[in-house]
Amino acid sequence: MNKLRIGTRKSQLSRKQTELAVGALEKACPGLETEIVPFQTRGDTILDRPLWELSNKGKGVFASEFEEMILRKEIDIAIHSGKDLPIFLAEGLEIIGVMKRDDPRDVLVMPKGRRAEDCKSIGTGSLRRQQCAARVFPWAECKLIRGNIQTRLEKLKKGCYDAIILAKAGLDRMGITEGEEYTFRVLSPEEFLPAACQGIVVAEGRGELADFVGRMSDEKTRYLFETEREVLMQLNAACSEPVAAFAELEGESIRLRAMRGEAYSEGTAPVSERLALAADVAGRLK
Repeated sequence: MNKLRIGTRKSQLSRKQTELAVGALEKACPGLETEIVPFQTRGDTILDRPLWELSNKGKGVFASEFEEMILRKEIDIAIHSGKDLPIFLAEGLEIIGVMKRDDPRDVLVMPKGRRAEDCKSIGTGSLRRQQCAARVFPWAECKLIRGNIQTRLEKLKKGCYDAIILAKAGLDRMGITEGEEYTFRVLSPEEFLPAACQGIVVAEGRGELADFVGRMSDEKTRYLFETEREVLMQLNAACSEPVAAFAELEGESIRLRAMRGEAYSEGTAPVSERLALAADVAGRLK
């Protein structure tokens, strides 16, 4: 293949993620020509409603329109944040590239000098984050926030919220750090279990491109990705539901922790049995 058309959302973070994927592809496939095709999804334009209201039978509010573009052959692949994928992909499409995982943790972002104990309102658009925040920050009220990272940070600056919760990987990719404007409290998986596949950038496309695009993949991250995705599939849980799944490699084994609402389950198994492990852990959450 001489030229690859790559679909991505128009937000600055999505473009950053796509640039990372393009760099990995070009490194793995010298001489490859790429064309980035930006698109604004329904999930990007409707900002006054939570994501779980926009989801339709497990169809991703950020991914499904790109799937249609691939099937119409307007683009060859789409770059997604792994946590934004629908439970089931469109028929004929696969995840054909999985990049090395970045930091999977969540972060409580506050104005400089503020402490978590002082925060009475926390902005988030995630039911999972609401569930965890109610346990970790019981004195605070979670309020709906939508929009890209810059939009959310602007709302924080204007005092619409005392704090907001964002993904550490997204902040890192945007180069946003603690400093004159912000104080961070990075939330460990022990207190704030991450969303399934958070911090993982993936490529979706037709199976015929799997060998080619797969050259960008990190094998260890693919194991984690497959394990966490299997939990969602076993639970029939859309990305907007209060479900978390977080896998870690421990030598030749894989440890999986998962949450559904107030229920929690975990287990460990050889890497080769990762899907059976996910089914077992998810089964205890049903």
